Amino acid sequence: MTRVTFTILEEQRALLQQSIFRDESEYAALLLCGRSRSRDAWTSEEEERIVAREIIEVPESAFIKRSPVGLTWSTAPFYQAVKRAEPQNFAVAVIHSHPAGYLRFSSADDIADKETFEIAFNRLESDRPHLSLIMTPDGRLAGRAYGPNLKPRPVDMIRVMGCRWRFTYPEVNTETARPAFDRQVRAFGQQSTLDLSRLRIGVVGCGGTGSAVAALLARIGVRHLALFDTDFIDETNLNRLHYSTRTDANLRRLKVDVLGEAIAAIGLPISVARIPHHVEDIEARDALKSCDVVFGCTDDHLGRNVLNRLAHFYFIPIIDLGLLIDPRSDGGYDAFDGRVTVVQPGSPCQVCRGLIKSDIMLGEGLRRKDPAVYEQRRRAGYVADAADPSPVVVTFTTEVATMAVNELFQRLNVFRGANGAASERVRRFDEVKEADLLPSGKSRPGCKLCDRRRYDGRGDMDPFLDTAS
Repeated sequence: MTRVTFTILEEQRALLQQSIFRDESEYAALLLCGRSRSRDAWTSEEEERIVAREIIEVPESAFIKRSPVGLTWSTAPFYQAVKRAEPQNFAVAVIHSHPAGYLRFSSADDIADKETFEIAFNRLESDRPHLSLIMTPDGRLAGRAYGPNLKPRPVDMIRVMGCRWRFTYPEVNTETARPAFDRQVRAFGQQSTLDLSRLRIGVVGCGGTGSAVAALLARIGVRHLALFDTDFIDETNLNRLHYSTRTDANLRRLKVDVLGEAIAAIGLPISVARIPHHVEDIEARDALKSCDVVFGCTDDHLGRNVLNRLAHFYFIPIIDLGLLIDPRSDGGYDAFDGRVTVVQPGSPCQVCRGLIKSDIMLGEGLRRKDPAVYEQRRRAGYVADAADPSPVVVTFTTEVATMAVNELFQRLNVFRGANGAASERVRRFDEVKEADLLPSGKSRPGCKLCDRRRYDGRGDMDPFLDTAS
């Protein structure tokens, strides 16, 4: 069975709430939505991910009758939305208010939705679903999907992504956490631990920071983990890659295999998908699009660029990690910083922050696709030399990993308070006094990704993420 999910930004949800709660009677609006179809990395079932892209307000003149318990309206606004959606294979979501606060569909909703979506499927050849949503005055959402058979099915997960990340699924508030997490529940309550057990989380890069992040995620109750890395373990990894051994280095075992086996051996319930591919490879694409959150633990610009765009196209937040140790010849340091950046629409992207360089990205791509041509052009001075390995110490990569996982907790349970989220945190390890919260930076004027926001909620397109292959 296909899994259907819906993702919306908090800023979009707030605008919808303002639009459809005008008085004590029901009101409706429309959403034009991007789509993503992928095969789940853990269950192999298909996921149809529907991503809010554009709010279409419905004028009051389109409503024939509105009351606190129902409405009737012209089909013209929906028909026009379907016409706009068809050329790009977008989905249309119909959302209406329930002023009385009931978070369930009524029998009148059943009749109206069937008639409405029959219009779409009579016009379209696609069998991909559209959505019906309801919202209560406190902003809660419920949804169901309609396909060509016009039989509704509940949406399997609704994600609302902002300073706080909220996840709604059929079993929410009906389960209890396992006894193994009793101490964590005492600190943060049940819900964040239960959410972690539902989320699909990716870790891109399984070196010093990535192995620490993966180990921490397994310990806090994540049950669906995807590990992305092409590298083998060698002797230089043994001082910082958690769970690695001399035998692993001698056998040149894949990092994803060593880390995946060690996490499974902890004994907590978890399914680990091992993806021995670069994130820009087509073989990694389905697993990447299956994730609810991704930790970026790679220092290559090519991979970071894919994650940067993924956050905007699919509203999959990226928690990006970095460690910079820059020693001086006199024994001091020009920099000794750990960084955690949350990449999602509404915040400056990684290009605007200066964390992705196009010339370095070009060289990395050429070196992977055609090493001989890369070497020829490098000698001629057309591409930059590959950087020397950066200084790394396990205690600091592990502390940056802890910062990142704690940011995940903040987004789930706001333990620092409602205003405690930051799009970027930097910890200066060489200073006695920490400066943990820094300004979030600015988008560069004209940036298509984070200033003009052309790609928000775009979902699948060809070429993937609108990047040249």
